[in-house]
Amino acid sequence: MSFSNNQKLSQRLILLSPLAVIGVGNIMARLAGGILGVWAWIPLTLILWMMFGLLIAWGGGREAIRNWARAPQGARGWSALAIVVGLIPLPLFLSNWTLFDSPALGLAWLIFALVNAPLEEGYWRGLLLDKAAGWPGWLSVLYSSFCFAINHPLTFGVHSIANRHPVTVLSTFIMGLAWASVYRKTGSLRWTVSAHVLVDLFNLSVLAFLNVYVPPSLPGR
Repeated sequence: MSFSNNQKLSQRLILLSPLAVIGVGNIMARLAGGILGVWAWIPLTLILWMMFGLLIAWGGGREAIRNWARAPQGARGWSALAIVVGLIPLPLFLSNWTLFDSPALGLAWLIFALVNAPLEEGYWRGLLLDKAAGWPGWLSVLYSSFCFAINHPLTFGVHSIANRHPVTVLSTFIMGLAWASVYRKTGSLRWTVSAHVLVDLFNLSVLAFLNVYVPPSLPGR
């Protein structure tokens, strides 16, 4: 097989990899949940992080990571958009921060946000959009954002009520659209990673995984 054919095969496999990521995540959540209950989020998270890291290393490598970390190009308004989107769940945090009743929960919350954001942005935005560079721009943004959004209810949402809530899925899709657009316009993940850290902090990530925080039911439900 020629080098060009190898590249095409790699590209196709990366673009199809969300099926594997979500499928493995769903299976892990169900298997671990039978033993650990809501604490299945820990092995699930580690498996997802490992898959993101391996896919980034295989499909992107150091050069891609350096490109993602470079200073944003173009209009500054796109970088500002990333941060504005990252502030969306701030009211949620301000009204529920008292749910943190132990230092261990607070530490897990901080670690999750700082590790998860660069890995997720590197995979869902950087790697998928790079491999979909030959697609129409709107289609690559839509594909990346859709996969990013449905990952939440199908993996973390197996046990987390908040992560399978319709409002969470919709807001995650909107965030994906915005951050994918920012990456396409700026060529950088610097500010989308920062915004993703804010979201993981303000949406009470670990408390939501443990169902310590449960969103209110929708009207009529």
